[in-house]
Amino acid sequence: MRRAMSAGSRVGNVARRSALDNRTTVRRLHGIEYRMFEDSDDIHDFINTEIRRELETDRASMIENPRQDDLINSLPKRKWKVEVVTLAEIQLNPVILNSSDVKTGQKFVERLRERRFELRKALEVGEAAIWPIVLLQEEQLLVDSYCRHSTLKEMSIPEAYGYVGRILGR
Repeated sequence: MRRAMSAGSRVGNVARRSALDNRTTVRRLHGIEYRMFEDSDDIHDFINTEIRRELETDRASMIENPRQDDLINSLPKRKWKVEVVTLAEIQLNPVILNSSDVKTGQKFVERLRERRFELRKALEVGEAAIWPIVLLQEEQLLVDSYCRHSTLKEMSIPEAYGYVGRILGR
């Protein structure tokens, strides 16, 4: 049985379905199933609610004030669309990669390794549909989806669906 992620679940884990799933479509690329919004307004809303909430929580765990984060504050100023992106061309944010949780002390890369193992198992047996990865067009910078990105690279998948945001007016 294939399980799809809902927009209300942690964005990268396999979870329950929600009413938002009615506005999503399913696509396959390189043997991986993706659940995604196609409409730019739906993507914009998803990024600026679910992804933003997750980023703010992550930044707060690193003793950063999310309200002063340039990346987070740029999200609503962007036009979002679905694109096929080349994983090798995506830049990773060293601030995120080198971070650790203030409360637990666990390093981001340690937790990522654990999550990647779980996701890979689900993808290899066809029990997961994942959301597109999230990146900024100008820098090809990964905003969210580090687990999905690293898992797909580990599986030698060259491309993925991505929600790509560009600053309006460019």
